[in-house]
Formats: sequence, C-alpha cells, structure tokens
Amino acid sequence: MDKSFSLRRFLRYQKLVALFSLVLLLSCAKDDPFQGNDGCLLIVNARTGRVEKVWNEARCRMRYPACSTFKVPLAVMAFDAGVLRDENQMLKWDGKPRMLAAWNRDHDAASWLRDSVVWFSQRITPRLGEARIARYLNEFHYGNGDIGAGLSDAWLKGPDTQGRALKIDAYEQAGFMRSLVLAKLPVKKFAIETTRKIINLEKSPQGFLLSGKTGSNWHADGKRRFGWFVGSLERGEENYIVVANFSDREPTTDRRFGGAVARDFAKAYLARHGLW
Repeated sequence: MDKSFSLRRFLRYQKLVALFSLVLLLSCAKDDPFQGNDGCLLIVNARTGRVEKVWNEARCRMRYPACSTFKVPLAVMAFDAGVLRDENQMLKWDGKPRMLAAWNRDHDAASWLRDSVVWFSQRITPRLGEARIARYLNEFHYGNGDIGAGLSDAWLKGPDTQGRALKIDAYEQAGFMRSLVLAKLPVKKFAIETTRKIINLEKSPQGFLLSGKTGSNWHADGKRRFGWFVGSLERGEENYIVVANFSDREPTTDRRFGGAVARDFAKAYLARHGLW
C-alpha cells in the first residue's frame, strides 16, 4: 500500500472528525439553555413520568436551598390544614418596611404567591408548626425535609450554605410538581386545586398554560445570582413539568432576581423546541 496515500487519507479523516466535533460543540453551545452560565434544566412528561430533556445531569442531582419555591408546598399545607381558608384570605402587613415595595402592604394568599411575599410565609409557618411541616415534607418526598434551621428562614439559605437548610434537587422538585399536577399528594382536593389556581402565570403564544414559582438568592460573594424556576406546562392532553436552576458563572451587575432569570431561560428554551 502507498504509505503517502494512507497518511493523506488518515489526515483527511482526522480533519473530518475535528470538523464534526466543532459542529457538535457549536450546536450544543447554541442550544445551551443558560448561555454559558451554570444551570440545570429538566423537562418531564407529567402523564408518564418520562424525562424528555435533561441539561447538566450532575447539577440536576445536586440539592440546593428551596428558596421561594417552598411557597408552593407551603400553600398546599396551609390550605390543607385550614391555616388559610382560601386564596382570598388577607393577612395584615405589620407596617415594617421590607426589601421590596410590593411587600409593604396587606396581602391575600393569591398575591402572596404572585409577589413572593416572605413575611406572609413567615406568618404561616409558626401556625403550622415545625412538627407538622416536617410531616408534610416527608409525605411530599420534598428534598431533605429539613426544617430544623428555623421556621423563619430554613428554605431561604444561600446556595453555598454549609449548615442546615431545606434543600432539594431538580428531580425532587419535578416529583413534587408532578404529584401536585396529578393530584397525588396526600391532602384535601381543595388544597391542591387552590394552590394550582394561585400559581397560574401566563398563556403562551401556542396556547400552553404556564404555572409555577421562582426562587432566588445570591452566592456567598454577593455578586453571583442563584435562581430556581419550578413549574408545569399544559395544553389539552399535553402536560410537562419544567424545572430549572441557574447560577451566574461570573459576577454580574444585572439586578434581576435569579429566579426570574431561570424562568426566562427556561421559557426561551421551550420556545426553541416548540413548547411555547
């Protein structure tokens, strides 16, 4: 065999492999839900439980503090236990200025979820009590079920915290949301229906109803955001659970909350794949 011919063929093969690898890399980069930031995206068929898409499997298996996504199971608990009668029940603001202007007024259960009002959650948790919340979390298979860091902020810890916190991973978030959507939680039907009603967000251009909740915090350096989005996407018989979490890779001056960024990344990905 002509050795020079074999070498040329080998070099041509190597170039083709390199070109294919580059195309694949660029294709993956283009489809990156988080545009180069750290993140996890999970899409699950709610009816069958099949994982339709997972981006960054390792991160999706990592537990992070639940942040304000905890308001969803907390609402289920409160409606089930009678701590909240319905979505119109009002709690009075105590007059103390909070971080966001939207928090500085009276709120009902619906606006609590919509505006993610921390003080409203902190008013509910003592009425439920640590033992009852822990029991619910165990029955919901909700993350590590650890409320021991305190009834005021166990779920609000930063993503870098080394101490106790209510933590959950993306698969566990999806499992809880699927149980909520399919009404499989061990609670009253009213609690499930009312919670689902107050987490409705918007209709997509293609007619999907998006429901869900964001959750936000900052990494320990105070310069990189962390965020959750946990939700469901429904249109007729189509029903998906969508979970995303996100961290800035580099310090940012963008002051949008991390949860809103995670939600917007997830929506953009859904749109690219015909689910929005």
